[in-house]
Amino acid sequence: MMIIGDVLFWKNQLSNYLHVQVNAVEAHVRKHMTAADLEQSNDEIAARMLKAAIVGSLSIDFDNPEREVKERRVTVRDHFSGNVTIDGVRVTKSFAFTGHAELFYLRPSTFDSGPPHGTVQAGHVILGYEGRNDPDGIKRSIAEQENQLRQYAAWSKAEVDAHDARLPELLKNAVERRRKSLQELNKLSDF
Repeated sequence: MMIIGDVLFWKNQLSNYLHVQVNAVEAHVRKHMTAADLEQSNDEIAARMLKAAIVGSLSIDFDNPEREVKERRVTVRDHFSGNVTIDGVRVTKSFAFTGHAELFYLRPSTFDSGPPHGTVQAGHVILGYEGRNDPDGIKRSIAEQENQLRQYAAWSKAEVDAHDARLPELLKNAVERRRKSLQELNKLSDF
């Protein structure tokens, strides 16, 4: 039996990615806030910039999976003959998702030793199995992968949502600092 796909939620740390996003707030405000914006309130400027700053968590549609079962020639390990090619199956269960696909490769701060395996492509995360036609084993394997996917997606969502909840305040503080800087620059306009 072979699980299809790569290890998900494991390649890099989500906390490092979010830390980089926080550090980018100051530069984002500096780049996009000019003297022309000084007539707006700090709240208005921060609210305008919030959409570009939000990471946004993954939302996976677990209620409407696409299922596919195909006959397939597969190579399996046989105890007596070594590797042999047999008539087998490839079974996949695909879930549509919204959010940034790269989040599937970032390990949340809460994790265990059993991350899900799958393939991420074209707005879908695909779980699958390839090997002998063992209906009970296949169903059990895919159900375990789906449960792991649900757990890791929930851990990722909690961390990303907490990060995004902090952004309005971080942006507002950065806007306040930028306003002071622009006002100080403006004082030099009459030298």
